[in-house]
Amino acid sequence: MKQLYELSRKFPKEWIKKAPKGKFGDYVPHPVITQRLLEVCGPFNWEVVELIRQESSGKVVGCFGKLTVDIDGKLVTVTSIGDVEHDQGTDGSNAKHAESDSFKRCAMKLGLGLHLWAGEEYYLDKKLEKKSYIKKIDLQSA
Repeated sequence: MKQLYELSRKFPKEWIKKAPKGKFGDYVPHPVITQRLLEVCGPFNWEVVELIRQESSGKVVGCFGKLTVDIDGKLVTVTSIGDVEHDQGTDGSNAKHAESDSFKRCAMKLGLGLHLWAGEEYYLDKKLEKKSYIKKIDLQSA
């Protein structure tokens, strides 16, 4: 569970950005999430499965994304929806914003930045750290 623990670790405060005025919740930028994922798990597979278009205008307003990564020897696939918070003016720009949101939401389901969503209720890193410590003791005494 070493990789899962590493994914669950809180990001340093200097990598956390304040939410823009009028928005809820601080965040970690997409490039930082990507670097941590590559650092901990190595290469991964990411794909935008489907663009979501507004029925009336046909404009891109979101997407479904799928992230597949090997964590502690197990191939894990997560999916999530990303949205466009503010129309960027073109479908290409809207798709990029939706993709980034979807990617970060998928990564959150693997533990990356989960502490920002959970707030005061976050405990995963501490639980996984204890499990990792217990396994180390068991291996040393064998």
